[in-house]
Amino acid sequence: MSLIKKYSDKMYLKQWGIGFLKASIADIIRNKKTDLSFEWMSLEDKTISHADPFVFKTDDGRINILFESVSSYNLNGKISLMVCNDSLAPVLEKVVLNTNSHLSYPHVYRENGKIYVFPESAFSGTLNCYEFDQAKRSFTNKKDILKLPLLDSTILKHDNKYWLFATLLGDTMHRDLHIFYADSLLGPYTAHAGNPVKKDMNGSRPAGNFIEVDGEIYRPAQNCSNYYGESITLNKVNSLTTTDFKEEEYMVIGSNKNDEFNYGIHTINALDDVIIVDGQKGYFEPVQQLSRKLKNIFN
Repeated sequence: MSLIKKYSDKMYLKQWGIGFLKASIADIIRNKKTDLSFEWMSLEDKTISHADPFVFKTDDGRINILFESVSSYNLNGKISLMVCNDSLAPVLEKVVLNTNSHLSYPHVYRENGKIYVFPESAFSGTLNCYEFDQAKRSFTNKKDILKLPLLDSTILKHDNKYWLFATLLGDTMHRDLHIFYADSLLGPYTAHAGNPVKKDMNGSRPAGNFIEVDGEIYRPAQNCSNYYGESITLNKVNSLTTTDFKEEEYMVIGSNKNDEFNYGIHTINALDDVIIVDGQKGYFEPVQQLSRKLKNIFN
């Protein structure tokens, strides 16, 4: 990013929103189709962002989306639930987890009929696992998983082990990929011998659930080469053991410049024929942005 672009960018109020597409993620991967256009859920307040969407179905067949809801004036994100009809129109939306510390990226993992959620809580220094109660639409804290400031933790079951991928809060949070593994979903987890297993601003930090197509495993990751949330790099995993990890870039999914949210994209998840993403757009507000910066400096 050029210096002019870098500083002019600060004059924009950024907002993340949730978009969806009725399509097969497997066909998109097989054909390396990148010219994707999404329908965007409405957000009336430009100071509110919805990001990091994870989609799942409850036993009643309803489509549910867990996501981060956050205000530009208070960066302590909360985890919200959106229940949708078959057309993906929201019929219910409510906050389901608020710890008064920043929460985001509510990674969903289903096992033995139960729905587990691993929201990012890096500023608290601990990754927690919650169980989702379908009847009450609420969370129960099950266990502390790792006492580390993990970002965007994402779990894959492979070769009878659970593999947890994340980056760590700090200067290398967009660059250094770490892996942890366990014999059961709730741990205990052991650090991979090669950590950090990857050092790259493009394609390290997780960007959604693993995707398996035709026997191959694909890992969505963020491309932060020029700026945070620029695009998604889909990596194909070639080797994953307790002593080795190899992946290669397979394709890039970027924002569609004709879409409403066209400045960035950094999460993608899929369920059946539904693909869910988040996108970013900006509002040119130089006076308000300068005022916010000054308040942060002097408060």
